[in-house]
Amino acid sequence: MKLKALGSSLSAVGLGLSLALASASATASVTFYSPLTVFHDDNLDYVYDNNTNGLLDTGDRLVSVSNFGQTQGVFGGQGPTGFGGGQVTVVADVTIATTIAGGRFVFAPTGATGLLGSFAPGTAAAVYHNAAPTAAEALDVINSNCGTQASCITKAQSGALYMTAGFFGDPDDLWISDPAAGGTVLSIVQSGGASNTFGTFNFSLEIGINNTGRLFNEIVCAPFCGLGGDGKVDLIGNGQLLGGQGLASTEWTARSKTDVQLSPIPEPASLSLLGVALAGMGAMRRRKLDK
Repeated sequence: MKLKALGSSLSAVGLGLSLALASASATASVTFYSPLTVFHDDNLDYVYDNNTNGLLDTGDRLVSVSNFGQTQGVFGGQGPTGFGGGQVTVVADVTIATTIAGGRFVFAPTGATGLLGSFAPGTAAAVYHNAAPTAAEALDVINSNCGTQASCITKAQSGALYMTAGFFGDPDDLWISDPAAGGTVLSIVQSGGASNTFGTFNFSLEIGINNTGRLFNEIVCAPFCGLGGDGKVDLIGNGQLLGGQGLASTEWTARSKTDVQLSPIPEPASLSLLGVALAGMGAMRRRKLDK
């Protein structure tokens, strides 16, 4: 009987902890994990070579369309979890503002002339959530199955606005890219294999519009922070620029993969479950000491 009671207690504690660490957002098909949630996506990217020199350099504009496939926490058992038939998509529009020592590109929002010009100044990316996309709205960026650039952007924007992210006054905000071998020659990137890495990128951004139904803690962004801040932002991310082999060069330059990390504040119900779990652990400890 004692073993059975102990097993039941352990099960209850484990269930309480599991439920406390995984909580669904107000948009029910997206699961956020505490203390950290990572979104995984695939992207299509197009470079507007504004000076037509065939090179990726200062002044060139990057438009990306992304399709997040799942979320995952940082502890065992926390995903990966899909969106239950829904989709979370992103349209990003940034421009290389400067190139610094070592060939690192520093990006800034494209602004009023870009795809996100209707949003607040500083917006670099807009995130959309479509809980039940129709066949015409479903975004498939793998091998550009979503079609032309215009078609893919339309599909990405078919859902409700979920969040915007960008540069909204925090000195820590940053978006940088470090090209690898061949990564500054557009023709090489366009013809490169889909598994070949032509560069990496990191970003540290603030949240502008937040329609997720959740609040978020700030995250330490070091070593990828701008200068003069407190070293914390709302979200961080990184990714790899991959070759565009097989894509229509008039529509897309490359593929990429991105991970974005946020720190959701636990909802009250989750905190209650955590309290129950901790109380159960305390009771078990006292019972053991009493023996």
